[in-house]
Amino acid sequence: MDTIILKGNSKSNAKLLMELANKLDFKAKRITSEEAEEIGLVYSIKEGLESGLMVEEEKIRFLKSLAENK
Repeated sequence: MDTIILKGNSKSNAKLLMELANKLDFKAKRITSEEAEEIGLVYSIKEGLESGLMVEEEKIRFLKSLAENK
């Protein structure tokens, strides 16, 4: 499965892309800016853990600090 993320400022073009995705039988979903940031954080943490640049304890501390700042 491939995933494509597009970001733009035109609501009409976004609507057009969503319609095209549906016609091509793609699953499409609009997400908020906050959801996009969360996806980026998850991806970065995963990459850090896999590469060894981040250890599990750092991940836990980082996630706790995010929860405390909400």
